Amino acid sequence: MTIVIIGILLVQAVAFAVLSGIVANNKNRDSGMWGILGFLFGVFALVAALVVEEAEENKSSGRKRSRTSGSREFNPDEHEKKCPDCAEYIKLEARVCRYCGHEFSEEEAERQVAQAREDLQEEKRQKSHESALDEKNYDPVFSRKVKTYVLGGLIFGIVLSFIVIEVFLA
Repeated sequence: MTIVIIGILLVQAVAFAVLSGIVANNKNRDSGMWGILGFLFGVFALVAALVVEEAEENKSSGRKRSRTSGSREFNPDEHEKKCPDCAEYIKLEARVCRYCGHEFSEEEAERQVAQAREDLQEEKRQKSHESALDEKNYDPVFSRKVKTYVLGGLIFGIVLSFIVIEVFLA
């Protein structure tokens, strides 16, 4: 009889550990730690995992990324071009290759600077578009499945608790 009670309590603890871990993982929290809390504290840890807000780690890193890419100005000194004669890399604004002496026309140098500036702006647009897609990446079907599992686990835990109480009172 005592072994049955211990077995039921152990199954209940494992169920709450798994459910707490799943909920915490969906909120960008450490699922292992929340699983341990679910094992030790049962329904209380599950409720805490449901109530706790989503971790700020992903949101803040996305904001930082967009700020740094948005504030980055075009600096021609950070870009290089390849000399068509000697294949060495030289500064983007250079009019004469320092290795072989190849001369670039002023129009060609200005065109290359303008092209590099456009490439940087396009890269910024793509990064801002990707970060916007990441923030909108929400799957309602997956969210419904998780809620269904959590609700099922909660009902399972309550029923199991009543069974344990009945066994103690019998």
